[in-house]
Amino acid sequence: MSTSPSRTLAIRIAAVTASLVMVGSACSGGSDDEKSGGDNGGDGSESAVDASLCPVDALDGADGPVEVVLWHGITGLAAQTLDDLAEKYNAEQDRVTVRVESQGTYEEQQKKYTDSLRDPANLPGILLAEDTNTQFMIDSQSAIPAAACIEADPDAGEVYDQLMPAVKEGYSVQGVQWPASFGVSTPVIYYNKSHFTEAGLDPESPPQTLAEIKSAAEAIKAVRPDSFPFVYRADAWWLEHLSTNAGDALVNMDNGREGLADTSELLNESTAEWTTWMEEMSNEGLQQTKAYSQTIDAYLAVANQASSMLIETSTAATTVDALITGTVEADDIDTGGDFSGAQIPDLEIGVGQLPGFEKVGSGQVGGNAWYIVGVGRSPEQVAAAWDYMKWVNQTDNQVLWTLQGSYLPVFSGAAESPELQAYFTDTLPGEWLATAFESLQKVNPDFPGPVIGPYKEFRSEVRNALETSLIGGTPIDETFDAANTQFQAALDTYKAEVGG
Repeated sequence: MSTSPSRTLAIRIAAVTASLVMVGSACSGGSDDEKSGGDNGGDGSESAVDASLCPVDALDGADGPVEVVLWHGITGLAAQTLDDLAEKYNAEQDRVTVRVESQGTYEEQQKKYTDSLRDPANLPGILLAEDTNTQFMIDSQSAIPAAACIEADPDAGEVYDQLMPAVKEGYSVQGVQWPASFGVSTPVIYYNKSHFTEAGLDPESPPQTLAEIKSAAEAIKAVRPDSFPFVYRADAWWLEHLSTNAGDALVNMDNGREGLADTSELLNESTAEWTTWMEEMSNEGLQQTKAYSQTIDAYLAVANQASSMLIETSTAATTVDALITGTVEADDIDTGGDFSGAQIPDLEIGVGQLPGFEKVGSGQVGGNAWYIVGVGRSPEQVAAAWDYMKWVNQTDNQVLWTLQGSYLPVFSGAAESPELQAYFTDTLPGEWLATAFESLQKVNPDFPGPVIGPYKEFRSEVRNALETSLIGGTPIDETFDAANTQFQAALDTYKAEVGG
């Protein structure tokens, strides 16, 4: 009998937990309980963070430059920005050398990271991971909570007083903040202004609700009958935002915030409303759904003007603008697809806040997060990673992270900088990101989104349900019933093998 992906992941984590704690002891003294950074995983209890987990002064005793390897799974100008930041940091000081390594997609990186837990010497010093990884990083006992470094280095930790409350809460579990820095993004709606004008719609008024998307799609379909006005890459992200924005949890335990979630709440009211809407849009020829594996096809549908509206990440802003304006060639950046034949310079694109059921705005914090890896790292390596994280969080570097990388400002110093404010008002990609930032500011810090152990399995099941229904033709209520069953099985396995 084959082993399910969720069970394989759980077995790997369970198998290495004891050895991880042993190896991690090189970073600090104290008891085994202290080394785990407090009991923030399985049983829902909470304990104070241990500052000794983060030996911030160890770099002072290093014999020479300490190398820090940073893994990531991002593409486009955001990936280039990572390289530029490391190059700038390396040139400014001689105590630490940061080496940036792309691991392909987030999924490929996660597999490599999980496999490397068997031999922690192969792990990076910093993992820039997808926002779904928080519970995994806690339960694998491989990350040092940023809260420990802040406790150990309070002067440097003052920058976190500038952190947007929703971001802090989004990446904290039971009061403990885990990532040291952030690449926050949010879904927005990209739309073709010319198509809106052609259909008699206001090109400066993007849809704010699902009903308004459908109304706009009907108007565009009437004048462009061969088009699919709305294109959607089968993903769970929009559902998560809709559900959280409506106050509907996707798992129990206060959406995983009060302890390890072990019961699916996928089949909530938000899911029912969204899936019904998606199926109606598809059946009426108003929507074309692209498989999740077709990473660039939804963009191409808009670029080729076969579609008029697209829900996608705000981090695409600078890359899309550069391609439209011709300031960068598609071959010069890793976009994950072929743009040949796309009439990109002919586009007049607008961006609106994420449409919801009744109101616009992000429902949760998303993007990626920077984790300091403690397992298999010497005290000097941990201190070096923290030094780089402090540097990355400086205002001028955070501004670059937005200007070039398209990630939204989450520290008030960066958000209020004159350079960034001018960018938001004087440039097209800046206006797009300002719209996304306005959407992000609507996230409720008291309900910032789910924390799920088998998050990968959750998204995989939702994607499969969407593809089976909207591409394959199976009724969507059937596919989501099946997705809920499989997700519950993944939660059961995770709890038994990891959190139990």
